Amino acid sequence: MIRTHLQHLHHAIDEQTLPIRAGITLAAVASLPLFGNTVRALGAWLGLGRLVLPLLILAHVPAVVGVIAIWSIGCDLCRTEDAT
Repeated sequence: MIRTHLQHLHHAIDEQTLPIRAGITLAAVASLPLFGNTVRALGAWLGLGRLVLPLLILAHVPAVVGVIAIWSIGCDLCRTEDAT
């Protein structure tokens, strides 16, 4: 199921133009500190202690999106170099 979602996400990002993919990458990387700090603050406020770890894992989903976007940009650049 996770693999299916990742493949769908990869294809959706691949269909975008290069500037859009760069924007997706920048937005995903920029949101990491925001999500991480929010999750830590929420965990401290609710007194979750070690139960914050699953929330921190979910907060890193933008990192996965960023990696997929970077991979897509890299593949596109490699295809362009191979064509010349």
